[in-house]
Amino acid sequence: MNHHTHYNYSGGSGISGKHRNRIKRDNEFMDYYRRVLDLMLEAGVSDARHAAVEYVTHNFRPHYHVSYDRAYLVVSSILNQGVNPVKPSNQASMWEELALMVKQLCSYGDISVPRALEFVLDNCRASQFFFTPDYAYHKINKTLKS
Repeated sequence: MNHHTHYNYSGGSGISGKHRNRIKRDNEFMDYYRRVLDLMLEAGVSDARHAAVEYVTHNFRPHYHVSYDRAYLVVSSILNQGVNPVKPSNQASMWEELALMVKQLCSYGDISVPRALEFVLDNCRASQFFFTPDYAYHKINKTLKS
């Protein structure tokens, strides 16, 4: 079974898988943000920066940028013990959504949790970016400075 080599890369660059996945997620957000901002600026939308952040964080369906190993631990905890080990937050909501997608897929027949999780991570999208607008502004400002 291919356990997400594209999600769980542990190559020798010295960057952790978690940090690498966060970079991928942030890059995906910035790509969407730039496209929406350009459209809004062309259309003369007032406060286009704010409107673009709101639109992207609530309407785009990004990839789940998590490692298979971490996802398996968290999803298994939610499905087996009914406990989300992630403190209540936007991230906790993401894990609950992911667990529900896995549970639904398993309910169709003899599909194991590991196989369903791998399928969901490879083929499904999150319902939204699971971070706050403040985090989005932080990423935008950081990107503009570099």
